[in-house]
Amino acid sequence: MVSDLTPTSVLESEHVRVFYYDFDNYIRASYSSKNYLRFCSILQGDKYVEINESEKFKYDSNSFVILPPYSRVKLEIEEKTKALVIEIDSYLINHVLSKLKIEFEPYELGNVNNIFFVGKYSPDLTQTYKKIVDTFFSRKVNREFLLDLYTQEFVYDIFKYRGAEKIINDKNSEIYHILDYINNNYLRRLKISDIAKEFNMKEYEFTRYFKKFTGKSPKEYIKDLKLNKAKELLKFENVTDVCYDIGYENISHFIKEFKNKFGVTPNLYKKALNS
Repeated sequence: MVSDLTPTSVLESEHVRVFYYDFDNYIRASYSSKNYLRFCSILQGDKYVEINESEKFKYDSNSFVILPPYSRVKLEIEEKTKALVIEIDSYLINHVLSKLKIEFEPYELGNVNNIFFVGKYSPDLTQTYKKIVDTFFSRKVNREFLLDLYTQEFVYDIFKYRGAEKIINDKNSEIYHILDYINNNYLRRLKISDIAKEFNMKEYEFTRYFKKFTGKSPKEYIKDLKLNKAKELLKFENVTDVCYDIGYENISHFIKEFKNKFGVTPNLYKKALNS
């Protein structure tokens, strides 16, 4: 099975990536998406797809497919086809969701379930989609800024579809799985590279994504978890035991970081608890 799905061209902004594909010949391929929501569209031609081992179906320029992060896709293209894929990170989606109250419109749906979404273009979505396409193919100086701006409107228009929120609601996104994984394993000696590998990301990509969503680097987040746990343990244990229980190997380093965070040494904090 062909696996080379290298895009013809790419545009990347702070929160969005757009990939343009120009397929001249027959192609049969498979791929796994990463940590972005994917909006898959056809500019010309059509495509057969099988998503997350579901039933195979065909779509063209009259409809679109939304994939949640970490989807598995098999595709087949039999004629000349031009496709555009818009990847949107969770930060932008969460930003739109937190600001707006959505009133759903009765748009017709082709297919909706918990593993992907297929819909036809509404008038509103058609307009915002065209803005993104025009920006992608333009040579405007500020097109990265415009891409983020138009994509916010784009996400809002997608949210108007009944059922779409099951796929694009941020609570279903990978960041919650990442946070759950860290929260359950932070007392182990977690390496950032190992966490990134667990979620099929490169370390720099994982760190960038994590910080966009939480405002902290993964190391800062884990450190805060450990120091907050230390406060709990100091009620029952001495400073040395707490230091090693939360994964610090150097007690001086632990004392310094505890004081930097809470403004008091662990020993003085424990004395205050006892008094």
